Amino acid sequence: MFSRIQQKKMGIYYIVDECRQSGNILTIRGWMCSTKYRFKNVHFLIEDKTKSSFLIKGKYGVTRNDVYQNLKIDNAKQSGFYAQAIVENIKEYNVWLVFSCESKKYRLRLGKVISDGEVNKEREGRVVEIDSTEKVVDIVTEMNSKNSYTFEFPKEYYAQSVDIIVPVYNGYQYLEKLLTSIKLTDMNYRLILINDKSPDTRVEEYLEAYAKENDNVILLNNEENLGFVQTVNRGFAISQNHVALVNTDVELPSQWLERLMLPIFENKEIASTTPYTTCGTICSFPKFGYDNKLFLNLTVEQIDSEFKKIQPRYEELPTGVGFCMGINREVLQEIGNFDAKTFGKGYGEENDWCQRAIEKGYKNVHVENLFVFHNHGGSFKSEDKKRYLKEHEKKLLQKHPAYSSDVAKFCAQDPNKDIRQSVEFELLRKYKTEKTILAFDHSLGGGATKYLENKKKQCLAEGKEFIIIRYDYLKDLFKISYYWKNDELKMQYNDTKNLPRILEYLCIDEIWINELVTYPVLYEQLKNIKETAKKNNIPVKMLFHDFFAVCPTINLLNNEDKYCELPSCETCNQCLKNNKSLQALDYGSMEQWREEWKTFLRSCDEVVVFSNSTKEIAEKTFGMLENIVVIPHQIGYMPRIEKKNKTTKTLNIGLLGVLTKHKGGDIVAQLVDRIEKENLDIRIKLIGTSCVDINSPVFSQTGAYTRGSIPRLTLENDIDAFLIPSIWPETFSYTTEEIMKMGMPVMCFDIGAPAERVKKYEKGIIIPKISATSVYETITRNQVIKECCNKKINTQKILFVVQEVTFSSRYRIDHLREQLIRKGISSDCVSIKDVKKCNLKQYNSVVAYRISDFDKLKRLKKKVQKLNKNIFYDIDDYIFNYEDIKDIGFLKGKEYRNYENYTKLIKSCMTLCDGYIVSTLSLKKVIEEQFPGKMVVINRNVASMEMTIASLTVDKVEKDYITLGYFSGTKTHNDDFESIKEELLDIMRKNVNVHLLIGGQIELPAEFNEVKDQIETFKFVAWQDLPQLIAKADINLMPLENMMFHECKSENKWMEAALVNVPTIASWNNELATVIKDGVDGFLCKNSEEWTNKLQQLVKNENLRKQIAHDAHERVIKEYMTNDVESEVFKILFN
Repeated sequence: MFSRIQQKKMGIYYIVDECRQSGNILTIRGWMCSTKYRFKNVHFLIEDKTKSSFLIKGKYGVTRNDVYQNLKIDNAKQSGFYAQAIVENIKEYNVWLVFSCESKKYRLRLGKVISDGEVNKEREGRVVEIDSTEKVVDIVTEMNSKNSYTFEFPKEYYAQSVDIIVPVYNGYQYLEKLLTSIKLTDMNYRLILINDKSPDTRVEEYLEAYAKENDNVILLNNEENLGFVQTVNRGFAISQNHVALVNTDVELPSQWLERLMLPIFENKEIASTTPYTTCGTICSFPKFGYDNKLFLNLTVEQIDSEFKKIQPRYEELPTGVGFCMGINREVLQEIGNFDAKTFGKGYGEENDWCQRAIEKGYKNVHVENLFVFHNHGGSFKSEDKKRYLKEHEKKLLQKHPAYSSDVAKFCAQDPNKDIRQSVEFELLRKYKTEKTILAFDHSLGGGATKYLENKKKQCLAEGKEFIIIRYDYLKDLFKISYYWKNDELKMQYNDTKNLPRILEYLCIDEIWINELVTYPVLYEQLKNIKETAKKNNIPVKMLFHDFFAVCPTINLLNNEDKYCELPSCETCNQCLKNNKSLQALDYGSMEQWREEWKTFLRSCDEVVVFSNSTKEIAEKTFGMLENIVVIPHQIGYMPRIEKKNKTTKTLNIGLLGVLTKHKGGDIVAQLVDRIEKENLDIRIKLIGTSCVDINSPVFSQTGAYTRGSIPRLTLENDIDAFLIPSIWPETFSYTTEEIMKMGMPVMCFDIGAPAERVKKYEKGIIIPKISATSVYETITRNQVIKECCNKKINTQKILFVVQEVTFSSRYRIDHLREQLIRKGISSDCVSIKDVKKCNLKQYNSVVAYRISDFDKLKRLKKKVQKLNKNIFYDIDDYIFNYEDIKDIGFLKGKEYRNYENYTKLIKSCMTLCDGYIVSTLSLKKVIEEQFPGKMVVINRNVASMEMTIASLTVDKVEKDYITLGYFSGTKTHNDDFESIKEELLDIMRKNVNVHLLIGGQIELPAEFNEVKDQIETFKFVAWQDLPQLIAKADINLMPLENMMFHECKSENKWMEAALVNVPTIASWNNELATVIKDGVDGFLCKNSEEWTNKLQQLVKNENLRKQIAHDAHERVIKEYMTNDVESEVFKILFN
């Protein structure tokens, strides 16, 4: 053990950044160092409750420049530690860091971990360390080794013969390409074709003809369908040589057989070999573990030509993959064929065979210098196949308990990642067709990086390629991220002197300087960029996000933390000696700094500044710059706030963003202190987080926020005016622009870009001096702010009570609360279990959403009743009468076993309430029938301000095909989708340029395998990302089964699509007919014929799509925002 006293005595500092288990992978990360000693034999120990322990070597000595800069201790430079391990069958354990110092051994407890996984008491705990070294392509090594390896097949092995076994079941369309490509070898082989009773008669005819034409072909026809496993075993039974097992949906390159079998010829310990392919799980390219399409739509030969240049490592695999697998004849004889008894017709058989080989001491290896095309990717499985997969996975683990963790370990290590990335990079270079932009950036994050990320998105949407170089000061290396479409390649280099070669090798068309803060040997960097750009005629754009080019402090604050106002270089040199904000240690002198940057800036094709204020400072420093242009940032849509009244008694001054010293943190702290001492009714409310310690009842902060949440947080915090307290001349100010777009009063000091714009703003206030006193006087004397205080205070308030926060509660409760706050009415929202803590007297009424806890709601009802107030039930689904909905398909799932009881609880809770707030007219009618005599009002689902901001700022993707999008991705909508299956298949078969975008938990029927290349799937996304996803579609699909349950549903999906200008085609029902104007702002279909005809119209007529989308968009903006609330809802909530 290690005590605090020992820690202090030994001068030890440490921090644990991470010690947690995700899935079955434990990650340990942090740092430890001493002012007095160097540590030896550092490793990690896992100890469970039974005191069983497992050793993990891990790594100690990782570079941590951040720790060194903070502590200024030499031992801190390499003080980082890191480890990863697979932890199985251990529920709870402690993690220890063990080290030696002065010949003594110590243990430091890093943390306690509790796993979420199941524990099998019959099995022992297992810990397997993962080599977590990320294999990233070193671009210099890549350049030096280019074309250094040539594959040569030893001539003596041409005397060998191989048996190629191809089991065939249908797949007629693949046979010609497969059998033609099999011949692309100079090796001797026998081809054993086994037709497994294919129902497609063309298959047998084709194979018979092929066998007659080729002497080395043996054709076997199964008399009955045996399935994959027994069919392959039949081939094994007549094989005499090493085997190449090949699927029918495979296409092969030249010399494929030589490369596949060479490891087996040369090493008797190798049981199986597997090449790279498009769809081969752990052997997939370019995305590991995914089903891919052919990269860049290239041919098999084009892709394989780059793999052929790779010197193979023959990395060991936990299993081979059976699409194209070399099999050692001797191993086959020793361990036997595939296990047909256990695995029946297929799924898991090759994994089992490979595991059996490993258990006998053999290896399965990856053939990294061979790529074949496996055209099976993305197959949608029948119910039988899904069942086989599930059952056979269990059987596999019963036979080989370590299999799962072996695969997890391999995936975590991903040992051949660098090979995939190297090939991907070479193919991108070789077949580049679009413009490539390279940007230099720092790795500190912040506004400049956010700007670059947005620009990157725009460029990628336009089809360009984008490269970002960032200096990682923690690891002292340069990281390269190469982006194209939706993919990213990672590379790196260490030495600045290699930059000219790298820039030429990357074949770039334009260079952007976004940030060079933290870059070492900066003058050499500038020289390299300037000279390489000139030599290769590459235009350079400098982006002036801060004043790093003017001064290495970045923000022009002197050593007294005041704006320096650009004094002489002599004064600057004195300042920099003691300045804590210095961001470049090797600046030499200010004279040299300014001269180097002046030369570089004048060599640029364009110097972009974001305000006239920045231009003035730049030209005051460097003289007139003919290449300078002023381009203010565009921040996109932000709704205007109309505050009609106040909800609090205090004057509330808002701050926005991260509050630091240079952003005026000290001034805010002084202001808060004075407000508190004078006991004024003023509050300072920060939307964001503070890096300055301000502990006062008059100061509050919301914590992290999104841009879309700013208007709502402004209203909820009853902010009257905003303060921009920045004490440096900001080059722009997103926050100032956002505040002005909301129409809120804003004040700032007379400095930099904020003041430049605030002076022109009707509600802008300039604070004359940079001081807390001047801010205080402005707040207390300014007429605009005084008018804010004179607004009427609205004391009305509503309490919302929920069972739990869900996706639908956001639409119903959060959006209704936003509707109310935009009317100047505040509210609170609590869970039913916490409602007892609420003072109910302060609320006008209570709204319960989907509460099913009858006893708790009954107690709440009694309390509300005693106060002569009402409680209303908000509901947006027909889920309170099981008899009416029991025949819905999704209710047959296991997760709905107790749904009948749930609906009864909902109904009993509804009975307690005084009235109902619903989302649709149909739902209103049903409730009026079943709860006669009670009030029922409609409050349709609307779009929140945050959703609207996200929707109106999406980037539309340009493409040469039409996308049908289906975004109702839960299992409850499987039957809905099934209702238009044939119509979709018909239009996709007839139009290869019609694609389907679908995701979530929807299970596509197996029939869609026929058009799988036209299908893109996605996983569940956060609702904030949904608008960008929907915008990828050209037509939004909204099929619904024709029953009352669906008729009671709202028009959400139509509204969400309309917000991003995507037209909707939906099933007709009584509800949607009252909302969507057929043929005007959407299409409604009553039957299959209408679905087919109207889909065809939309697919063929781009102008029709645009017109319907436009009309729907205009209507949603006008009628579906939170800036209003239904008058009936208002009446019942406030009597």
